[in-house]
Amino acid sequence: MEKLYNWLFLRAIRGLGEVSIKKLWLRFGTPEAILSAEEEELEELIGIERTKYLRKRELTFDPEKVVKLVEKEGIDWITLEDENYPLSLKEIEDPPPVLFLRGPLKSIPMIGIVGSRRPDSQSLGFIRSLVSEVVSRGYGVSSGGAMGCDFFSHRECISMGGYSLCFLGMGILRIPPYLPKLKGENMLFLSEFLPDERAEEYTFPKRNRLISGASRALVVAEAGENSGALITARYAIRQKKPLWVYIGNSLSQRWLGSIKLVNEGYAKILYSPNLLFQDLPSQREHQDPILEILTTPKTFDELLEITRLSPMELTIKLVQLEMEGKISLNGSYYLSL
Repeated sequence: MEKLYNWLFLRAIRGLGEVSIKKLWLRFGTPEAILSAEEEELEELIGIERTKYLRKRELTFDPEKVVKLVEKEGIDWITLEDENYPLSLKEIEDPPPVLFLRGPLKSIPMIGIVGSRRPDSQSLGFIRSLVSEVVSRGYGVSSGGAMGCDFFSHRECISMGGYSLCFLGMGILRIPPYLPKLKGENMLFLSEFLPDERAEEYTFPKRNRLISGASRALVVAEAGENSGALITARYAIRQKKPLWVYIGNSLSQRWLGSIKLVNEGYAKILYSPNLLFQDLPSQREHQDPILEILTTPKTFDELLEITRLSPMELTIKLVQLEMEGKISLNGSYYLSL
């Protein structure tokens, strides 16, 4: 539990957000190294004010109480320095330093699916056919567990034998009563919030970046003009993830938000589930973790930061993947489709 305590201590320091913590982790590797780093190095990375808070150890919560609760409730957890922390989340600019888990953590590539809480029957029919294609291609489904499109996507996925990730907008001990119906060997609940933290107005938009971040591509099944699903879509755009929308009826206000994404040039219309995989490799042949990162092109230095491999180890892996015809190099590394 010492590792968990150290990461929680770092997260508890006033003024340190996920972006700052990632910068520190990439430079120093562990909370212990961060906390003992020289002041000049810290200021270079996170500025004078945040360095001051770090040096003074000003905390916003008690890490020891959280560790005791985790032990008492038998909650699983994972930190940024762990090898099985999802690589796709390590790649985003603001990954959670600690994730709390309920269920099995598997290394399976994901497709994000989000949409309205009160969806049209056309949207649900499309989700069913989409999930069927996703599962048959060896992918899983990532969503947020809300009633409507999210819950339906999770349920369809596990009913078809697929693997699903549900990113919670509250602590792992505050799971809404309807969500445990999804429990099973292929369902994982994850939360970046403290285990007993209640849902707040900000927690759902905040977690939305993880739905898109964990996914190879994001599909918005239905979004009105002010839909919360558009927040996830905006995160996908920032994270440079392929963004698709389904439009059941272009004359209906139910899809105004989706139509706007297309008109702005941010999304493509997904009228057939097969289209989604024209730009994604079949996962039946796609197992190397480095390939999981290369759904968007990466430079050698970016790959070094994300994988934490040595330059020699990374070079050997990249050369092997190039020889196998799975990746190509043109300034940056990218998947050969």
